[in-house]
Amino acid sequence: MNETIFRGRDLVRPAGVAMLFLVLTVEVAFGLFAMTDVGTVLLVSLTLAMTVPFLFSTLRSWTRVGADGITVNRGFGSGRTYPWQQIAWVEVRRYPAGDSFSYALRIHLADGRRRLLPGLAADKYHSAAEFMANADQVFDWWEQSTDPARRVAPRVRLRNKVSTTLVVGLLLSGLLAAVILTQLR
Repeated sequence: MNETIFRGRDLVRPAGVAMLFLVLTVEVAFGLFAMTDVGTVLLVSLTLAMTVPFLFSTLRSWTRVGADGITVNRGFGSGRTYPWQQIAWVEVRRYPAGDSFSYALRIHLADGRRRLLPGLAADKYHSAAEFMANADQVFDWWEQSTDPARRVAPRVRLRNKVSTTLVVGLLLSGLLAAVILTQLR
């Protein structure tokens, strides 16, 4: 099999970059009418300082799958290689995203750590079929490069069972109960 590279920049949506330019335009327009020049420059600078590093790292992030293992680069440096002997499990994670789902490929290391693989994701803007084809390539490499006895599924933890909706519901219920109890006194 051939070594494969999955790039994060392939997942950057033009709408996200357009939104950044829209926000900057609104800030400049607001600054011209309601702020001083120094305030406008500080506002725009703060926005750029908060967004440009994330955009830069996303554009430079990648995952390489090959004979030596999986190399993950988050946008800075040369990346970190996880040899096949250290990779205990590979899974597709499914996250609720509004009215649909997002998918990401994640590896579990033998020491219990987990790593999401940049460039291997799908959401309502990126094809799930293409994602699954890419995920199948990673699964094929993993199955050909590891001993079946070393493939160990991670144990299910509480954080994997509890949904965000449940946590928010419990917090709101507790808050409501506290408000009702304080009103009864």
